[in-house]
Amino acid sequence: MKIPRSSRRRGSGLCMTPMIDVVFLLNIFFLVASHVARSSATEPVQLPEATQHRSDDSSSPNRLVVSVMADRTLFVSGRQVTLEAVQQMIEAAHREAAQDFEVRIRADRNATYAEIEPLLTACAMAGVRKVGFAVIARTE
Repeated sequence: MKIPRSSRRRGSGLCMTPMIDVVFLLNIFFLVASHVARSSATEPVQLPEATQHRSDDSSSPNRLVVSVMADRTLFVSGRQVTLEAVQQMIEAAHREAAQDFEVRIRADRNATYAEIEPLLTACAMAGVRKVGFAVIARTE
């Protein structure tokens, strides 16, 4: 029987594969979480109640959500904007998306029609035919 002459070095090796997998999963998680945080409506708006409503298809990629606060300020994607900027956004997005484009208005229940009417006029002038209002279903 032959006796092995080379001594095997038994070191404690560290397997990096699981750690790399965890880092990649964390990267994906934070990318998805940041996208959801940016695209969700973050403005605190008290939506009006409605007796009739349709379920919201939030998967529409060609949608511009405009939040109208009670103090007449407008927000788009978490940023405060002017009415002129919203009009330009509606026109530009409608040119790109054509028939699939939709405007969703999240108006505070204390907002008046005088604050919402310029948005509806801008949609009509741009040729947007899909305009919706975000509401809460009334529970009786």
